[in-house]
Amino acid sequence: MTKNLFLILLLAVQTAFAQILSYDNSFASNGKYTITGSNNYYWNRIVQNSDNSIYFTYAKDNPSLGSPECVVSKLNANGTVDTSFGNNGETIINNYFSGVQSELKKQTDGKILVMCFYTNGSAIVRLLPNGLPDTTFGINGIAKIDNIGTDFNSVGYGFYLQNDKIIVYGQATSDPGPYIHYKSIYRLNSNGSVDTTFGNNGSFNTPGNFIFLDSQSNIISFISNHNNTNTYTYGALEKYNNNGQPFISFGNNGVLAFTSNPGGVDSAFMDSNNNIVCSNINNEIFRIKPNGDHDNTFVFDNNSFPFNPMTLSSIITEKNGNYYISGLTGSMGETFFISKITSTGAIDSTFNHYSETTGTPDFIGEMIINNNSIITTKGVNKILKFMLNNLTLSVSNETKTNISSIEFENPIKQNLVFSTKEKVIKIEIYSIDGKLLKTVQENNSNVSELLKGIYIAKITLENGKSITKKIIKN
Repeated sequence: MTKNLFLILLLAVQTAFAQILSYDNSFASNGKYTITGSNNYYWNRIVQNSDNSIYFTYAKDNPSLGSPECVVSKLNANGTVDTSFGNNGETIINNYFSGVQSELKKQTDGKILVMCFYTNGSAIVRLLPNGLPDTTFGINGIAKIDNIGTDFNSVGYGFYLQNDKIIVYGQATSDPGPYIHYKSIYRLNSNGSVDTTFGNNGSFNTPGNFIFLDSQSNIISFISNHNNTNTYTYGALEKYNNNGQPFISFGNNGVLAFTSNPGGVDSAFMDSNNNIVCSNINNEIFRIKPNGDHDNTFVFDNNSFPFNPMTLSSIITEKNGNYYISGLTGSMGETFFISKITSTGAIDSTFNHYSETTGTPDFIGEMIINNNSIITTKGVNKILKFMLNNLTLSVSNETKTNISSIEFENPIKQNLVFSTKEKVIKIEIYSIDGKLLKTVQENNSNVSELLKGIYIAKITLENGKSITKKIIKN
């Protein structure tokens, strides 16, 4: 057996923190769930529950309707369909069709909200946790809003939860002319009725391309420079208070016009600090501060791999101040990747990126970032679950030790064999997700019960020092 010195001390173990290792083979079929009957065009949304079950949306073709109907379904934590939900695992919202990116959220009481569409406008549908319509909401669980829908890039609609109220927005048009696009923003009461105390008798209009709800429940309208109203040369931010009235202390009576061109914004996302993170048509990512200034502390290099020969997804996900984003590479977009960007715009070297060639140009869509896993949608009919090596060991008392202090035979087969000049008190073996699996004290201890894979060994020495290293079991 060849002896190899592992040079991975605590610092290096932290460097490996939260990388994607592989698919979670305990989820669905080798980490991949395929939605049967899904339309081949409309994207999905996902929401995870505390028990790790997942609600998701998809679109199912209805020939008589002439459009795909919106469907909500549920997976158990292991990726199997929860047949107790709705009708054998799904709830079809009859005669209401999906948007390109359907909208799905869960209230604090466990009820589910989904946004879908009909010929003349949009609808918010509320379901009970078991998938049945909540008849206390709207009419049989459906609250309809006429004359709002999607926009040209299918991101100009959605809804937010504002305490017990619901902020709903979508693309609207002037009728009769002149024909001008704008956003209409409504607020619904908890029973689905329009809240007439909001805005101007329940709603207001804005030329914004993107609508956000900040951490103080104020409404932010981001007007990018390609807006067709030409009201602002370089675009602007409009700010409204939580009741839909102009926030007069912001900018000029609630409007802050940009003094420089932010670029053709393709997608935008508001993070937990009320910054607006944008990607533009040149695959550049930049950040706008809450006061409207360009954030020069955020510097993203779109020439760095894997971001140079690629197309970005329109969905950005934040977790603990970092941004997760995906895209496609390859001559035909046949390879997808997932990467992590720090709060300063740099690629997180500890996460780096995960890529996979699938042969089809299908974007990774919405992502749920957990401590030990990432759950994503892919294309129009896949839900994927990846495992992270998110080590949860306590490291507050760890001490760096000379790299030559201990040497393991590697890979391990039946016994854990090591050599060191210092006395070992114990070796704790952890799974990649931080669970203690075995503790040994003697050299050549039998570890045959460990499955093949990667583990973390925490070695405690007599002098009080400890070392943390990766080991591989064959």
